[in-house]
Amino acid sequence: MRLAIAGKGGTGKTTIAGTLARVLARSAAPRQVLAIDADTNPNLASVLGIAPQQAQAIVGLPRSLMERRTREDGTTHVVFGADPESVLREYGAIGPDAVRLMVMGKVGHGGAG
Repeated sequence: MRLAIAGKGGTGKTTIAGTLARVLARSAAPRQVLAIDADTNPNLASVLGIAPQQAQAIVGLPRSLMERRTREDGTTHVVFGADPESVLREYGAIGPDAVRLMVMGKVGHGGAG
């Protein structure tokens, strides 16, 4: 199952996403849950119960994980070239309910996003 939560700012998307992730992870039929925070101001870690110091250590995914490849016809395309499990281990964090969190990217400063 894949779920995406989107909408206008300030409507509770992070709270709903985090709560839903935790409920699914600890339900009677627990599921492996991967939560991806794609917000430019990532706060999903706090809703998932991840300690602030651990959340600050989460690094957004670097662009170097993507590879530009050339097809036989000469056109190029970009593909994810890394092993997903390695990426989860290196760039993710695990919350108290076993929800795995990844952050897509953070804005370092104004105008950098």
